Amino acid sequence: MPQPAHPTLATRLNPLKHHAFQRYPLSPILVVDDHPIIAEACRIVLGDVEDVVAARDVPSGYEAFLEHRPGVVILDLTFPGEALGGVDLLHRISSDAPLARILVFSMHADANIVASAIKAGAIGYLLKDSPPDELPKAVRQVRLGHRYVDERINLRGVPLPDHVDSGKVATLTRREREALSLLGQGNSYSAIAEELVITPRAVARLIKQARTKLGIRRTSDLLRRARDLAGGADRSN
Repeated sequence: MPQPAHPTLATRLNPLKHHAFQRYPLSPILVVDDHPIIAEACRIVLGDVEDVVAARDVPSGYEAFLEHRPGVVILDLTFPGEALGGVDLLHRISSDAPLARILVFSMHADANIVASAIKAGAIGYLLKDSPPDELPKAVRQVRLGHRYVDERINLRGVPLPDHVDSGKVATLTRREREALSLLGQGNSYSAIAEELVITPRAVARLIKQARTKLGIRRTSDLLRRARDLAGGADRSN
């Protein structure tokens, strides 16, 4: 009778087999737009690789954010009776969750409106008349904490924040980033210790230090942040 694969090897081959990933599934995409057709279009474009949930106004959008803790929020700016109400939601989400990844999906191409959205906490800004393949590209970049602005928007001369706060990874030590990235790849503390040639207790200390520096309280948020870091590392190789 064949023996099961070594758990460390199985984890390295398929990180999703790790118990942490089974307990905390990939975070969904939240679409906040008053037009149902937009949410449905996002489901069609992203549905093969992403779980998409939807809300139709600012209050329900905020409630959905608290309930689902999405990996990315796709947000319109204009809602009935609330001119640029999306900016208010941006402020609220960013205030409560500084690590939130928000992509504005709007028809507004005015540079001042775009700048206001970015200053309020948006990481990305995409125009609604973009080709369908631009949305998955924008979502991938925003999920990693990288700024993504529609290339047709002219922001020349418009003051913007100097950088995007992508989870304050730069404040982590090299060892903390390594440990967190390996956790994001689905490795156990023992496997991380073996990879870094340290003890499991030292791994736990590194993860705890990273968690404190990032201001993350929930274990599920820590795992999502680790996955983002691991994904960013994968794309840079």
